[in-house]
Amino acid sequence: MTANDTPRGPTDPVSRRRYLALKATATTGFVAGCTGLRDDSEDEAGNGDGTDGDDSIDTTVTLDPDERGERTVPEELFGRFAEHYGAHEAYPGMYAEHVTNTSFVAWPQIQGNVSHVYGFDRVGEYDDVPFPWEPLGADADFERPSDGGVRGYGTWESDGDWPTVGREPADAYQRVVLEDARGGLRQRLVLPDWRTLGYEFALSARSAGAGEDGEIDSLEVRLTSPDSDDDDNDDGDEHELASATIDGLTDEWTRYELDLELSEQSGSVLEGGALGDVDSPYGEYVLEIVADGTGAVDLDWISLIPDDAVEGERTGARFNPTTIELMDDRNVSLLKWPGGNVTSTYKWEDAVGPVEERPIRPNVVWDGLDPNLMGTAEYVEFCELTDVEPTITVGVTVPLEDGGRDLQPPEPITPEDAANWVEYCNGDADTEYGALRAEHGYEEPFDVEVWEVGNEVWGEWQFGGTDDAEAFARRANEFVDAMTAVDDSITVIPDGMDPKYDDPNLPNPREWNETVFEIVGENLDGIGMHRYNWGIRDTAEIAGWKDRNDADALDYNEVLISFPTQFGDLLSETADQAAAAGLEEFQIVVGEWGLFPTVAEGDPWPGMPTMAGASYVAGMYNAFVRESDVLRRGCHTHLPVRMFPPEHVDHPANPNPLLPVGYTLGLYATVFEGEEDWTVVASDVDGETRDIPETGHRIRAMDDVSYVDVVSVVAAENEACCTFLTNRNLREGTDVTIAVPDAFEEAEATVTVQRPTDDPHAMQHGLGEFPDSWYDWTGLEGYEIDEYEDAVGEDGTLTLHLEPSSVARVRLE
Repeated sequence: MTANDTPRGPTDPVSRRRYLALKATATTGFVAGCTGLRDDSEDEAGNGDGTDGDDSIDTTVTLDPDERGERTVPEELFGRFAEHYGAHEAYPGMYAEHVTNTSFVAWPQIQGNVSHVYGFDRVGEYDDVPFPWEPLGADADFERPSDGGVRGYGTWESDGDWPTVGREPADAYQRVVLEDARGGLRQRLVLPDWRTLGYEFALSARSAGAGEDGEIDSLEVRLTSPDSDDDDNDDGDEHELASATIDGLTDEWTRYELDLELSEQSGSVLEGGALGDVDSPYGEYVLEIVADGTGAVDLDWISLIPDDAVEGERTGARFNPTTIELMDDRNVSLLKWPGGNVTSTYKWEDAVGPVEERPIRPNVVWDGLDPNLMGTAEYVEFCELTDVEPTITVGVTVPLEDGGRDLQPPEPITPEDAANWVEYCNGDADTEYGALRAEHGYEEPFDVEVWEVGNEVWGEWQFGGTDDAEAFARRANEFVDAMTAVDDSITVIPDGMDPKYDDPNLPNPREWNETVFEIVGENLDGIGMHRYNWGIRDTAEIAGWKDRNDADALDYNEVLISFPTQFGDLLSETADQAAAAGLEEFQIVVGEWGLFPTVAEGDPWPGMPTMAGASYVAGMYNAFVRESDVLRRGCHTHLPVRMFPPEHVDHPANPNPLLPVGYTLGLYATVFEGEEDWTVVASDVDGETRDIPETGHRIRAMDDVSYVDVVSVVAAENEACCTFLTNRNLREGTDVTIAVPDAFEEAEATVTVQRPTDDPHAMQHGLGEFPDSWYDWTGLEGYEIDEYEDAVGEDGTLTLHLEPSSVARVRLE
């Protein structure tokens, strides 16, 4: 994801709370509209409220099983993208660590924006207590010795053009000094108390000096409810929910592990997210570490992990069970890691080997700290636990003297770094880095097949990137040569560009791709591209767009959710461009994609919590399947990896497992999880269309785009046929008649329809009776699911009704 393309909420600059108030007054009508953009616009079927009227539009779908794709549809189209993002995506989204800043790193001295962290707006700035830790006890003093701690920066140095560290690299730690007083530290955090009341706590501690009455030789560790965390509170016993005592502190660093069992839930539920204060399943708590007496105590490397975390058999890492269950249920097939923009500064060797020896690094791209608990071995095991294909993205540094931009990373990422990473993952134990892997406890290779090279290298926000296509292509060639010299069986995907990313501040995307095709040439397995759909980023320009196109708010949203048809054309054009360059067996990987729409103030928002957003996702999957002869992998951004919503920010969309897009993912992906080989077949749609005008920099004009978007696949030997449909008309429903091919006239049909209950822009905020509701899809708001059996009619057709923004799957077998 681009640094300047941060996902936005309902409007920008409209705040999310104001948006909710505005939405309450916005009509769902917008029915007049856009006669210049919509064909058959004189047909006023529909009630104008997103439901069907007496005269629904008729649509006919014809399938031709004799016209098929050349390759089977890969299940890897339905992957997910995960990044070491500040908003708790890696921790605890994948690795179940709930403490932020585990080793008391001086965070504000590194970055000034820490808004992705839970509770950031309630944490003050304190001398010698690093964010987001807070002092506890009015009479306590605090120090941060610069060296001698258990975990920290180690020997890392920063001499690149990036935010200044502001202090010498060192293993600093936290010291609490007391004189006949009680005090310590606390951190606000959220816990999955709906899942378990038990937590495993660990820290490293030592007694650091005696007072007149002796040294401090014990600590109390507590979990309290958040209403006990005022600044002067140093007992809070009436709100204590769990506690344990550590006795026998010595003057040597010692690792202590203990269990904390909550007596009950805190009763305070996390609220947050992009679209108002929406509930999450997580409880709010305060972790307190308290000493009493006279003397000093040193603290470092704090950890708090739920006792139901899944323990990796090989790594011993503790993984988030909810993420694993959701990824399995939705049949996520691929997980791209570690980013994202993070890759431009990510040094893989920092996150291998014993955890206690791994340095902590600043996540300069996303304003955070990475404790490097989730390293290569942990990622590979996480992929095994979730039964997904691992895909690693390697950062690329184009040196300044070779055409790179001034914004260089602290340490360059070189072809040798990438080759060493490949060898660590795939090399035999008798190779240098394969031997290192074996030394770390993993004798057998990880066998990571797919490697992307570079992330949005062409963007001005990217460390070590370039806007010079030739400079990148030459550098990419060096990476490919070095990586395949280690393992020539891997698939290497250099960074390409979506052909319609023709922003005036970016290189020409077609020239970029053409240059990569020419210079990397036969070394090229394919290219990666990203597609984020924002619409018109400047809300002030949306009114002008409406005036120029005789359009309204629903027209604008229909253009956004109809874009996937155009994206399919862009993929096809890129494949043609590669073929013209003489490239064979070429593939495209869409490594990041999503809809994060900007709308005008007061207009309905078609994002991921809505059925309008689900229709967009269905359209993208339809395009992916249609173009699957060349598009072989795709990664939707964030969900379901992100676990709980960030607070008080307008991005990203709320990670509620009941969001409509989550069901849409499963509706598609579960078809491809079995042993059947599916091939796309030709389909033709006869129905109402609309024109797409040029919209922002990234949507070009396109005529006669069908409202109903369809793709159909057939299993080998015509054992089954599956057709996916979505109605992108936000005003009117449609009756769809499918002309069933002769081979399936005797087949039974299973029809599943996901449809809005009213307004396509209604949002799913509720969680239902979780966690069961997340898997049986109950407690739905704004949409419903209908599944029924049907038979092919005597005339060889099937008919179903699609409300505005509905998504459907028809399976014949």
